[in-house]
Amino acid sequence: MNASILILGAMMCAQVPAAPSVSPSGAPASIPSLPAASAPAPVTPATTAVPVAATPVGGLIAPEDVQDNSGIAPAFTPPVGYAPPTYPITQETRGLFESDHAFDGFVEPLSNPIQSKDPRALTEIRFLTMFDWSRPSTPVIGGGTIQVYAPAQFRLALNERFELFIDKFGLVRVSPKGASSIFGLANIMAGAKYVFIRDVENQFLFSGAVQYEAPTGYPKIFEGHGNGLLGVYGIIGKEFWDNWHFVSTFGQNIALSNSNSGYFMATAHIDRRFGKFIPFYEANWFYYNQTGRNVPGAGFEGGGWINVGAGKVMGMNFVTNAVGFNYEFNQHVIFGIAYEYQLSTRTMLTGNMINLQLIFRY
Repeated sequence: MNASILILGAMMCAQVPAAPSVSPSGAPASIPSLPAASAPAPVTPATTAVPVAATPVGGLIAPEDVQDNSGIAPAFTPPVGYAPPTYPITQETRGLFESDHAFDGFVEPLSNPIQSKDPRALTEIRFLTMFDWSRPSTPVIGGGTIQVYAPAQFRLALNERFELFIDKFGLVRVSPKGASSIFGLANIMAGAKYVFIRDVENQFLFSGAVQYEAPTGYPKIFEGHGNGLLGVYGIIGKEFWDNWHFVSTFGQNIALSNSNSGYFMATAHIDRRFGKFIPFYEANWFYYNQTGRNVPGAGFEGGGWINVGAGKVMGMNFVTNAVGFNYEFNQHVIFGIAYEYQLSTRTMLTGNMINLQLIFRY
């Protein structure tokens, strides 16, 4: 039994840890420490990482953090049978011989209709009717009348800058007071126009025109004499303010023989558009700087429509004003009327006139 007790005590002593040794002074004896493990050498990365601050939820996004996707085309699934066009598509397409509709706010001048030009390139047929009644003191016809029936003007725009035209053609009736009326064909006048400046953004146009009036008319109505007239013009058009427009034609009509009178001419047209209704005011000035010999003793002329070939008109001024309006049924059909009256003091062959027009425009 004593032996069993000794064995059990040895086993319990083996399981209890030994108490630390105490130095003679009473302090615990130092325990020898194991050598410290050496730390591994630091590894230098190939590239230095730049810390990126995370955008807080609900915070502001800096402009540089926004990705620009404007250059990325949206996905497009072509429909069945779709084929891409073989030519570039432009914003506006123009038909063959179609008028220039980039300036549809402008209005064509109506008084002095064969020499007051529109600065645009147009394709149209313009029917004109003019009724003139004269003062009792008017030479040749006294207090009679002059009518121009159904003269047609033809314009053909080859492109948005170049136009061919026939601006004088028709039947004229001269009715002197107390005498029989005389019918006859007027001269034919034709020419070409080119738009040098076409500023769509600022609605500004500058054009040049050259026309020739051939002596093809009836001599008894003051037509068909001499070698004709050559006209060289500049035309300005400008939109300003709110739907206001200004158009002016200026230039020289050169007599190609001494049978006709030559003159410098300037016209002005101003209008204000109210939808389809456009009232306007116009002024025309003729300054005669070449005399003719068709009627040597005459001191009067016929303005833009009739060239008498008078011999006593050097330095003479002839001024008319006109008021009227246009009504546009649409951009293709236009009606207009104007009353033209003389301001200068010298009595002329044409004095007071009503002008009517009907335009069919492409």
